[in-house]
Amino acid sequence: MDNNLPRQRISVSTFRTSIGTLALYLVFIGGGLWNSFRGNQSFLRDLTPLLFIAFACAAFLLMYRATMRNIGAALGVMLMAFAAEVAGVNLGFPFGDFVYTNALGPKLLDVPFAIPFLWLALLILSWSAADRMLRYKHVVVAAIIATAFDAILEFAADSLDLWHWQGGMPTELNFISWFTISLLGLSLLRRYAMGKGTDPMLSHLLIAFLLYFSITDVGIHFFSLLVY
Repeated sequence: MDNNLPRQRISVSTFRTSIGTLALYLVFIGGGLWNSFRGNQSFLRDLTPLLFIAFACAAFLLMYRATMRNIGAALGVMLMAFAAEVAGVNLGFPFGDFVYTNALGPKLLDVPFAIPFLWLALLILSWSAADRMLRYKHVVVAAIIATAFDAILEFAADSLDLWHWQGGMPTELNFISWFTISLLGLSLLRRYAMGKGTDPMLSHLLIAFLLYFSITDVGIHFFSLLVY
């Protein structure tokens, strides 16, 4: 019996993971640069909502098993987020006065279908980041991470024409509400969803997502200054 076989299998698995991680970063960094140079905007318009949905599904499957209990908890978070978003765009509360463009695809009650998926993805990724990156797995810490990510996302979303705020940018109310709803959503997941362990790839997904929107926003503003 070849005693080196298990080591070879681990080596191949590690190699595949490394290649997958590298590809993930290349795709999202490349996507951010594409946005910066104002690439094919119709392609971007079609891709963005699919990106949100794919991220949510990937994050969910990396963190949880696809049981009815876990799927129900995830749907509960998405419904809560959807209700808050509907109130936000139609009543100006709890986030403030803003409106979604048509860039994120089909809407229900003026909220794109892809937005609840974005909420789910960010909450799962923030929960993972609190655990693996900060070594402090707590819903408050994860809610702070999710809110900080939203602060970055707001700038890129305006640049990409995904949604716009009255007055240009969100007020403190948006971030207070983001923290509160994130805290509720994370508490729901912690209470009802049965995790299978924090996959290292979740941290890479969060960083790649962060790089994508950061490069997009900085790049668009930088090249706009060069043009004008």
